[in-house]
Amino acid sequence: MKVTKEKLIDAAVVALNSDESATIEQIANVAGVTRRTVHRYFNDRNTLVQECKETMLRVCNLNMTGAYHSSEQPAVQLENMFYAALEVGIQYSFVKKLVKRNQYTDLMNNHELAYDNVKADWFKLIDLLQQQGAINRTLSIPWIYNLFGGMVDIAIEAQQAGDVARNDIRKFAWTSFKGSIGLQ
Repeated sequence: MKVTKEKLIDAAVVALNSDESATIEQIANVAGVTRRTVHRYFNDRNTLVQECKETMLRVCNLNMTGAYHSSEQPAVQLENMFYAALEVGIQYSFVKKLVKRNQYTDLMNNHELAYDNVKADWFKLIDLLQQQGAINRTLSIPWIYNLFGGMVDIAIEAQQAGDVARNDIRKFAWTSFKGSIGLQ
């Protein structure tokens, strides 16, 4: 087996999803390599965790962008973006816990938002759906933003706890989210 940086990151994700305090040794065991091999690619555990975070953000942006462009219908775009966020959230659940969602106001005031097309597209999509009357207009975009992230968090917790059949999680989470914002 050829060891690559990507394979070590994948192993770290598996190990850290099971145990957020997993050591380099435990990550190496999941990868089927020695601790020394892991250290060839990463100076320390923090560097490896940071690489996992950056990988998650890249995957999330790619999947959310694809979901946004998957349809011309705003409600379908939002649903597909929800599923993309859910899948990435489940895949990288330990990273999601480390990366707290930014406050909506911080995002809107942050100059970096101009470079983050995914968030900007999501905000525009919600605004458009409200203008069309498809989403309850009494709900603010910051509230909807937190509902979106919160519903993803709840779905991840349900999946990890095994309380809900894995096949039902997507359906239940989407039904709950769209109902909470008045989307038909």
